[in-house]
Amino acid sequence: MKIRFLLLLLPLFLFAEENVFSDIPPASIEVLDINPEFCDDKCLFYLSDNKKLFSFVARFNKSLIEDDELHSLMEVYSREIGIYYKLRFNPLGKSLEVALLMPKKIIGKYSATTIDTILAYLFSRDIDFRFKIFDSLDEGYDSLKKSVDEISDERFHFVIAILFNKDSISALDSIDIPIYVPTMTNKDIKARSNIVFGGIDYEAQINTLMTKINTNGAIISYNDDSSLGSTLGNIVKSFEPNIFFEQTITNKIAANFSNSIKESKDILFDGNIFLNTPVVKSGLLLSQLDVSRKKPARILSTQVNYNPALLSLVRGNDVSNVIIANSISKTEQKLVEYGMLLSSDLQYDWVNYSTALGMDIFLNDMSSEFNRYFIESFSGNQASYNINLYKIQDGIFVNFDDEVQ
Repeated sequence: MKIRFLLLLLPLFLFAEENVFSDIPPASIEVLDINPEFCDDKCLFYLSDNKKLFSFVARFNKSLIEDDELHSLMEVYSREIGIYYKLRFNPLGKSLEVALLMPKKIIGKYSATTIDTILAYLFSRDIDFRFKIFDSLDEGYDSLKKSVDEISDERFHFVIAILFNKDSISALDSIDIPIYVPTMTNKDIKARSNIVFGGIDYEAQINTLMTKINTNGAIISYNDDSSLGSTLGNIVKSFEPNIFFEQTITNKIAANFSNSIKESKDILFDGNIFLNTPVVKSGLLLSQLDVSRKKPARILSTQVNYNPALLSLVRGNDVSNVIIANSISKTEQKLVEYGMLLSSDLQYDWVNYSTALGMDIFLNDMSSEFNRYFIESFSGNQASYNINLYKIQDGIFVNFDDEVQ
């Protein structure tokens, strides 16, 4: 009888030209049991009491031993001699087959972090899996359709699709297996029932922020010169059509924002600023707003500024009037730690968080033996996120209703 235990080492994945992980097996240690007799509970406790660790490990039969204490001892002894013992069985009874569809040329940093996030989730679950990447290069229909056809030719349990263009969804119509799109909501999209969306609902976040405005002050909207900045600005206007002042913030305007403040200080005083700009621009604007004697009552922003980089950019400034909406909740600590090992931020990066959430919901659907890592539910084919409001206090994000002692 031979029992094989795998070292707890993150495998070094090598990418072939077609983005398939290498099938080179990871390094392993083999412990040979040369005693033909079954070692029962009494036998194992005897070996444990006499500190015969290697004999204990070699003669431990996972499928026949039910005592929880012995399983715990097996985990401890395995770790002590440099062996990884897989405590839990694989409820799937087979390898999990996951495909990742993404246009690398377009999605930038997420081409790497999404891969890291999926691997972190799979490693944290301690199951056998096959993971393959399909690069469509761009979001054109023909490019996506080619990759979708390739995915259809192979047997996968589900697909994670990193897409940002709503028109791209039509290219997914020919595939019947579950697909999760972490980067979009299902609003204004007609999609088949096998397609599930996990995008952040900015409209719901802005609606929540509206409950915190100073009703006696004007509403000012500073929008980034990007499609997202324009979208956020339009959402603000949908809730408050009578925007008192609106401005598109370019890099040049952000760098010299103090000049704009001098011209509009009376408008800003006791007003409500919606900051629809990314972190670096927001940091520049907040630093220059701090020097104004007439400060706004509220500075409000969505998920785009729930980022630790903002804390560094505004250090030393008065940001007591800043409120930021966030839909990222706490998740399984083991997953967060695996994410950190693989450079995947699951605490502040909402695309990574949403990607792992999709993995979680699909795996839980496949087997109820897997306890969920996430608290979010799904309504129809859309993830439903909680929305929490945060302020900046003593250099950290704290819940809007909490105080740091």
